[in-house]
Amino acid sequence: MTLRPLSEWESKRLLGPALPTAREARTTSAAQARAFARDIGAPVVAKASGVAHKSDAGLVRLGLGPEDAAACWAELAAAGDGTVLVAEQLRGELELIVGGSRDPSFGALVTVGLGGVATEVFDDVAVLLAPPEAGELDRALGRLRGARLLNGHRGAPPVDRAGLALIVDLVAALLEADPDVVEIDCNPVLVHDGRPTVLDALVVKR
Repeated sequence: MTLRPLSEWESKRLLGPALPTAREARTTSAAQARAFARDIGAPVVAKASGVAHKSDAGLVRLGLGPEDAAACWAELAAAGDGTVLVAEQLRGELELIVGGSRDPSFGALVTVGLGGVATEVFDDVAVLLAPPEAGELDRALGRLRGARLLNGHRGAPPVDRAGLALIVDLVAALLEADPDVVEIDCNPVLVHDGRPTVLDALVVKR
């Protein structure tokens, strides 16, 4: 079976307009990247589009101003699909992961837990049948080893559970709606002032 990973931009669009993301644009020129960064009025991130594991490949640039975004545009575009994602750079309290997959025995599954680097180190995730039943997500989050981090650790605001449930529901809905989708990975989901925001997404189709 041949699998086809979608670009980050395509993946986010497929998950739907309700998906909470940073302000971002898929730029097709250095001038567009400069203009969008200027409109944001804050540091931005520039990412090669259509490349899996962009950070590992050195294709994510952080803390950019308008001229910086324009200067690195050609290099990032050449390394990917000819476009560059430019997004507002957000800082947050916590990184989570929300994913989806298909199991031959259980069917569609969603996962949720600690994300970013922590997902590889601690493997602290819960797995639920998709779509989760009412209250099931909260119970699963309470069983995580890092559950205290979700409740406002050391003065941080608690994670907006409704916002996190929305992302989980969108992942489950896509699995149900499109049988060709075999894997979904929203990682990291940055918790910014308590609000979960999907910074990167990958949908794999057959």
